[in-house]
Amino acid sequence: MERLVLELNDPGNQAAPERIHDIQRQIQRLQRDRSAWQGGLDLLQHDEALLRFYGALTLTIKINADWDNDGIGKNDQMREQLLGTLVNHYSRLVTLPDSNFVLQKLCSTLVTFFAKPDSGWQMPIRHVLACLMSGQYVPETALPDMQQLLEATTTCSDVQLRGILMLVRIMAEDLTSNTSSAAIESSIADRLAANCLDTWQLLEFSLHRVIKAEHKPDGSLMLSLAPEDMFHAILQAMPFWTGSIKHGRLHMAKEVVDKIETIAKGCIAVTMNLFDRDFAVGDVLQLLLSLQQVSPGLLRESAQNYPASIADSHAAKIIVDGLVRGDFSPNGILYVDLLESIMSQVDTSTRVYLDSRRYHEIIQTLRRLLRCDGIAVIEDPVCQIALEKVTDIVEGSTDWEQDQVEDFIYEVAADACDACLIKVKIPEDQMSNGTSDWDADDRAKFQDFRYDVHDFFQSAFTVLGTGVVQGIVKTIISQGTTPDWSTFEAAMFCLTAYSDTMASEPEVYDELITTVLGSHPWGYVLTAGSTVPDRARQTCIRFIADSVVYLQRHSESMTLVLNFLFSSLHLQASASAASKAIYSLCDSHRRALMQALPQFMASLMAADDLGATEEHRLYAAVAAIVQALPSEEHKIEPLRRLLSSIRSLNEVLTGATEDEDELLRLCIDAVQTLASIGKGLRSPHDVPIDLEPSADEQAAFWHTGPGADLQLNVLDTFKAIIHKAPNQADVSFIEACCDFIRSGFTEQNPSPFKFPDLVALDIVVPWITISNPSIDMSMACASSFLASAESRNIQSCVRGVLHQVATNQELLLSTHRRVYANQYNEPLPSTPFSSASLDFLARTLLKFGSTWFASPDSLQTGTVAIELALLVMAESDTLPRRSASSFFATLVDCSGRGGPLDTAACQTISDLLQTFGSSILSMIVRLLGGECARSEIESLTDALKKFIQRQPMLSKLVLREAVKQEAGVMSEKALQTTTIEQRNRFVAQVEGLRGGRKTNDVVKEFWISCKGSGFGYIA
Repeated sequence: MERLVLELNDPGNQAAPERIHDIQRQIQRLQRDRSAWQGGLDLLQHDEALLRFYGALTLTIKINADWDNDGIGKNDQMREQLLGTLVNHYSRLVTLPDSNFVLQKLCSTLVTFFAKPDSGWQMPIRHVLACLMSGQYVPETALPDMQQLLEATTTCSDVQLRGILMLVRIMAEDLTSNTSSAAIESSIADRLAANCLDTWQLLEFSLHRVIKAEHKPDGSLMLSLAPEDMFHAILQAMPFWTGSIKHGRLHMAKEVVDKIETIAKGCIAVTMNLFDRDFAVGDVLQLLLSLQQVSPGLLRESAQNYPASIADSHAAKIIVDGLVRGDFSPNGILYVDLLESIMSQVDTSTRVYLDSRRYHEIIQTLRRLLRCDGIAVIEDPVCQIALEKVTDIVEGSTDWEQDQVEDFIYEVAADACDACLIKVKIPEDQMSNGTSDWDADDRAKFQDFRYDVHDFFQSAFTVLGTGVVQGIVKTIISQGTTPDWSTFEAAMFCLTAYSDTMASEPEVYDELITTVLGSHPWGYVLTAGSTVPDRARQTCIRFIADSVVYLQRHSESMTLVLNFLFSSLHLQASASAASKAIYSLCDSHRRALMQALPQFMASLMAADDLGATEEHRLYAAVAAIVQALPSEEHKIEPLRRLLSSIRSLNEVLTGATEDEDELLRLCIDAVQTLASIGKGLRSPHDVPIDLEPSADEQAAFWHTGPGADLQLNVLDTFKAIIHKAPNQADVSFIEACCDFIRSGFTEQNPSPFKFPDLVALDIVVPWITISNPSIDMSMACASSFLASAESRNIQSCVRGVLHQVATNQELLLSTHRRVYANQYNEPLPSTPFSSASLDFLARTLLKFGSTWFASPDSLQTGTVAIELALLVMAESDTLPRRSASSFFATLVDCSGRGGPLDTAACQTISDLLQTFGSSILSMIVRLLGGECARSEIESLTDALKKFIQRQPMLSKLVLREAVKQEAGVMSEKALQTTTIEQRNRFVAQVEGLRGGRKTNDVVKEFWISCKGSGFGYIA
């Protein structure tokens, strides 16, 4: 191994990744060999630090992976010998002293040894300290009391003390990140608690040793550290061992726990007294932050008037002053994190925290942090945290009685609103696309902060009322004839936070909106064209879109606003926002805009410089107005004009291009435009359905009457595009087609784009194929179709879709059977159809299962689906396996009485499960026996629980056999890492829980056991 390690770290080999990988593989193989125990110990004596590191690493791996395999835990002599050798090596290397990276890895080896439940090592801290002090190995049975040992430690060297503190710190770090079963974690916690008193006595001793106190000539006390690295180690270990005190309360005598707490409080108090010392600020902040998260109660008991004592300190004021000036130092960020942690644990739903006065200075600090220099979140990383906590304070006060909300809360809310109005301002050079240099991440972060400000303004409204809206309006109208666009845009953005409020109380807010729209800046926006900065224009467009209810009441403003929106369509930066606003206005005010339909048509025909997405929105907007026309007859001619105006459609049908890529683009655009028209023609959600006119009358109009030609024209146009498309397997084209097909599904009554069910079936089914690269979208479209079908046609529709699904599933199985003799052990051809079809069948089962299993071929289609799902379960791909397990869970759930299916369907499914249940359950057991990914456990467990609930006798029979070695179900590794008793206990626990919530925990424990001791080990 020595040669391989040197080769691995040879700079000359770093340019040969294959050689590096080969060396690593050889080293890993050697580390798992039985001889690696001695090999690792030999390397610890090598002259090279790197090889000593690999010695410790090898022993860590051996303890984790081969402790049970090599019988170490059951052999007292071997175990004691290994421990003695490790401790002796550690004592020797600490005294040298060795390199830190070697000592840290050897510490991890010792911690890994301790973590073994059968290690027999009870007092590691005291034991290693005694060995360090005596210079030789001391048996654990001969250890003195910790206090006696520490009295003798006054003569120990800094090197030795540093060595024992390193073990204390590494134990905290490694055991915090340890991933073991709940039982093992509980055992480790018990044994750690037993070492808690030893550790805190050591920390107390070490802390007093490293803090040096000297009196200055003027009589004041000067504190210093020697050496600083030991101080860091002490503070890093304290939070973990503070957490161990909690566990000790449950398992140790009260007087012992009280003694530990007294020592811990004293240590915490000593470190907090150092907060005003420059050399300790960062370390103390990190300690306080960790303790605040782990043991906030102990922290409060350790210092009088905490946290006010910290917030009022000289050091805190210096830090905050620096933050406000834009100096976001590491200590400053740590301090803000501490404030966040403190305030996150405060119950703001009562005023008790204010009465205590402990948090007054923290709240004032948070207010100041909203006014730090620098652009929010891009340059200023603390304003978002401050805003979140101020929001919590303001929101919490809404639960108080009205007479309890004192002026202080009003002052906090109003001040924060003023600060936010400034903080959300976009810098002048970022207001236009041409000058903006922020990248996508910066824009996203800043936008997230602005939305947080939105939320805060809504919370502040509950405290400040209408006054906060009036304040924002004042800021807008104060801009005059030469507006500061950054300030104007920020105020308009904040005003949009109250769009819903203003819409719901017109008697209060209509006058304010009128004042805004009549202000000088708005007059400039509506008439100045491209000279308005892009961001200001976009925010104004959003305000218009949010003010549709106001515009409906004030139609005199509608024409001016629409002219502004249409002019904004031709500006690249505003086109998207303008098209959204136009669609929103037309969708919500379709009846009010009917008279303007000719103008809308004319604007649409003239708009030849728009992007595809913007054009689609305009088609949807015009179609929405068409839908509002008073009769079906009135809709025919506008729709004909609308369809004939689709430029891309005309180019496709006339063969205007021979370039295949361009033709495909045109086909996609044409279908997307048709889908947009269909979307616009949907009835608005807020219009009650008229139950008087017969749906048959509307059906007759669009299916056989005057509108039939138009509907047939739409359908023929769609089919013509499909025929012309050069690549029908293009994902974008398929998705566009599905959007078109679904566009009429939501309609309650027949309409231009809602086709007869059997016609719709004919255009849905062809997309259900194995080769469809967007089969998920197509299957979702099929589900939507079935949900929209009339009850009188549902049987034909369900059977038609299921026949197509089953035909393709059978085709997939047939192909697999021709290639492989054993159909359950070889992978399926790689295609998303398998999982998409199983997801579809699971959805269909719940809603139309009775219809499915009433059909004559239901046994055949059910058999095909189950066989395919079994093949998918045998694959290694995680997502398809989840689909298969979810299908099985749904299928089994539907087999029991009292579910969504009728009795006959339940019986048919039960018959299928009698045939396939053994194979399904065996596959589930094999996967849960360590062969599935962690992310699959939940879905597989869900299927197992359904079996136990719905098919208890079958489950009991199969599970008890499946865990036996001779059954050949579980993997070799699972059989090696678990005993038959463990496997039988697992089955008994699962059966006893009857599908209850705790089944998930039992399964996860079993999965970890089957993975083996080498899974997730510390290296």
